[in-house]
Amino acid sequence: MAQAQAHAEGRYVGERVRLALLTPDEVGKIHESTVEVLSTVGVTFHSRRALDILAANGCEVDLETTVAKIPAEVVEKTLKTRCESFIVGGRLPEFDLPFDGEHVYLSGDGCGVFRRELDGSVRSSRRQDLAEAAKVIDALPNLSATSAIVSAQDCPTQSRVLHEFDACVRNSAKHTIVVSIKEDWEARSLIRMGEALAGGAAELREKPVFSAIICTVSPLHQERFGMDLALTLAEAGIPILFYPMPILGATAPVTIAGAAVVNNAEFLSGYVLVQLAHPGARVVHGGGPTAMYMDSGAYASNSPEALLLRAVQGQMADFYLVPAWYGAGATTAKEPGVQSGYENTLAMMTAYLAGADCTFGSGLLDGSRILALEQIVTDDEVFGMVTRILRGVEVSDETVARDLIAKMGFQGNYLFDPHTRSHVRELWRARLSETGSYDQWKTAGARSTVDKAQERVREILAAAPEHPFPEDLGREFDAIIAAAERQAG
Repeated sequence: MAQAQAHAEGRYVGERVRLALLTPDEVGKIHESTVEVLSTVGVTFHSRRALDILAANGCEVDLETTVAKIPAEVVEKTLKTRCESFIVGGRLPEFDLPFDGEHVYLSGDGCGVFRRELDGSVRSSRRQDLAEAAKVIDALPNLSATSAIVSAQDCPTQSRVLHEFDACVRNSAKHTIVVSIKEDWEARSLIRMGEALAGGAAELREKPVFSAIICTVSPLHQERFGMDLALTLAEAGIPILFYPMPILGATAPVTIAGAAVVNNAEFLSGYVLVQLAHPGARVVHGGGPTAMYMDSGAYASNSPEALLLRAVQGQMADFYLVPAWYGAGATTAKEPGVQSGYENTLAMMTAYLAGADCTFGSGLLDGSRILALEQIVTDDEVFGMVTRILRGVEVSDETVARDLIAKMGFQGNYLFDPHTRSHVRELWRARLSETGSYDQWKTAGARSTVDKAQERVREILAAAPEHPFPEDLGREFDAIIAAAERQAG
């Protein structure tokens, strides 16, 4: 059992340090404004299945415009059936992840379309890039989930999402996040693959081995396939991460509070639908709201306003008592280095202080377009530091150490005392950062952090798989994908 919980134990922070940007009254105002938007403006649902469920549960539905207005009492009803905590599974039990507010996780990013090689060249992404990213994530101690970090553009379009999932789970024993699902048959094929991994439908429901990101369309649209897929996946017990991405001043008000209302309305409308259909479903407050640079229109994923907007999102998740899993990372830098370092560090720190249980955003450059494996290694180092800060400071008789201070007096030999030996492993330890003297660094070749991160990538990729994928599962996956491709025509 101790071994089975090893990874989650390393992600435990307990009752963490918190950054409360909004007062309780301000949080209440965002919620009240959201409910008013839902009940008076409504949300466009491009799914007849979704509209029928909403209409049957007291919502005002216009089938011609596909707008559904959701009354406050319906929102309140569904908030009573929320799932506050749950466990998601890894391919192996040692990578199971409890979502209970006391653990924090970092996952790979998603939906990139290019790969930056270690020599700096950039090309279109392919399936092998997902496999290599998954292997890197599997080997790093602070990364907890892999994902379709880039598109497998060398695989058939109709079955691409299945090949992406296959590449992830064959090369990592950790939890997997699925993105870019379009059709019901894709979802059902993924469920069959998940059941094969988990050992059956009941086992998958109890401990889902993958989660699904369902993107909304700002402002205030829910796509047909997104809603239909959310209903199908939730029925199987798969956690649903509704992922609004409003842009300040473009698809939402330019003010952070106004954009937060749009973001929250898109999440809450999806949440209400799924809870009406499947009370108690695992629905996560996800999203990647952002800003843009007004002088160019460029994507500003880590501008101060974008970080503040996501921090508000974290507080809203706390208000609804649901897990928060949202974007943090996706640096706009074009290569690993100083900019990617400070942007991702600020994004992570702000997100987790504001209540994120997990963030989706490691490994991509250029605003989530270009995969760089060395960036994953750097993000792993940063997140290790962030995790230690989130644990805060324990103040107890043992840690205050008054008796020890009295015993030592004016002597400086704490290093050899049993108290130091008992607590020294609580200190953060650098794996990538330079901690020696300047002369030592120079003698060792004056390597940059990026150089060392690239070396670590080469070591991981050259090593034998630490968690080999069972051959029988591989054959079963091949058969499921082949059957899905026949079905798609």
